[in-house]
Amino acid sequence: MRTMVINSRDIKDLHPTVAGKAYTFVERCRQAGIDLLITSTYRDKQSQDALYAQGRTAGGKIVTNAKGGQSFHNYRVALDVVPLRNGKPVWGTTAPDDKALWAKIGEIGEACGLTWSGRWKGKMKEMAHFQYTAGLTLQDFQAGKTF
Repeated sequence: MRTMVINSRDIKDLHPTVAGKAYTFVERCRQAGIDLLITSTYRDKQSQDALYAQGRTAGGKIVTNAKGGQSFHNYRVALDVVPLRNGKPVWGTTAPDDKALWAKIGEIGEACGLTWSGRWKGKMKEMAHFQYTAGLTLQDFQAGKTF
């Protein structure tokens, strides 16, 4: 029997508090003329391990530094997005128009109470990632704490 691996794109799979903030975020972006595609919400540990394997033991490029249990996605408190321009995803983050678009998305997400990893320093900086942890750390979630 094959084991099901979950890498959801559905806001409903987030913690209810985070889902509320995510719905508001998507709607405020829409009101600002920005269409967002949700690329990831909840990931189970097996899905996280598969992503971690990319560029290491599996084909593709490295897309995460987190193994299963080491990502806020595993605890239903994070989502990844990509803006659409003329119906196509804008993956670029350095061209002036792209950089401005991502900055606006980050500002909107933060105004909705989400933490935007586009402001983080070092290798953990990721324009597409937003989360809400209510002040809990990854270690808190790993220990079974929740809000």
